[in-house]
Amino acid sequence: MGWTGKIAPMALWLAASGTAMAATPAPSATEGVRNVPGFALPLSPYLSPEAQAAMRSAVVNGDPVAKMDNATVLKELAAIRKGADAWAYGEIQALRERYPVELHHERWNGVPVVRVEPRSAPADPAQRRLLIELHGGAFVFGRADSLGLLEAIPVAAMTGATVVAVEYRQGPEHHFPAASEDVAAVYRAALEKMPAQHIGLFGCSAGGVLTGESLAWFDKEKLPMPAAAGLFCAGGDARYGGDSRYVAAAVTDALLPHADGSLPIMEDLYYGKVDFRDPLVSPVFSDAVLARFPPTLFITATRAAEMSNVAYTHSRLVDLGRESDLHVWDGLGHAFHLDARLPESQQAYRVMARFFARHLQMPLPASPGE
Repeated sequence: MGWTGKIAPMALWLAASGTAMAATPAPSATEGVRNVPGFALPLSPYLSPEAQAAMRSAVVNGDPVAKMDNATVLKELAAIRKGADAWAYGEIQALRERYPVELHHERWNGVPVVRVEPRSAPADPAQRRLLIELHGGAFVFGRADSLGLLEAIPVAAMTGATVVAVEYRQGPEHHFPAASEDVAAVYRAALEKMPAQHIGLFGCSAGGVLTGESLAWFDKEKLPMPAAAGLFCAGGDARYGGDSRYVAAAVTDALLPHADGSLPIMEDLYYGKVDFRDPLVSPVFSDAVLARFPPTLFITATRAAEMSNVAYTHSRLVDLGRESDLHVWDGLGHAFHLDARLPESQQAYRVMARFFARHLQMPLPASPGE
């Protein structure tokens, strides 16, 4: 499979959560299963004209990766990686014209990072804050300087905070917990520069999953928790579960989960044979770990496979007395905010900026990103 032309953001990111083997027949209604007849699903009337156009494009163009099994993904991985980066680099050019930032390639405790410095950063060093960004890509594709900058640049400009995008290790070359170890190494370096209450952590898709895993890892390593975290297009279950997993597969023409709910996913090339109920992998299954989470922001959409997972993780945090904010956009799909041209994406970035500003106690720049 080759990537030709422009890769649609919806297609690229839905691929990261929808790769599966062929589905087996559904169990009967006597087992509590509702067999849903096919129906026409129109665009949401709440979408902006720009978002409607993006969703029409996603329907028309489809996604060449969504129906690949993992054996095929392995064969095509070099092309998938090249295509994802090429698309991201094109988007980054437009982002740099819109958002005034400077980029610095560095190593923090041996881990490659891209430090994004906004020109709106406070002049007073005591007022400066740091956000650590974890890119998506199903733990097998994407880079800090490609998919990572799609989030890091707008968030840096709209908050005035330094954002460090992390080049964590991925599969199939590396396996769990390599990525968690890399994030912890960067976080330790950050703690040498400023206190934990001035640091935030966030990511999208696999990066959102890794954000939750990293918080669990920090807890295991007895590190102080950051002031706030953002799990965007992801929840605390690394395999994603619930109704939305099925709905998103049907809506995006990806393969449905097996009758028993199992679904070989691209992320398995990183995880291998881990126990997915291990809180270091899926922290939602440990109340003890969740009870130590910092204030957490969730962003998702109604056509995203992770929505049920996100809602469940949010509900567990709230039930445990933790501060948790959940924002859901109607009619959009996985990682919609990575297309910064959409008005809905700008809304999402404003939500992120206000959340981190509140919890890291920092003033927002005047008219950030506009």
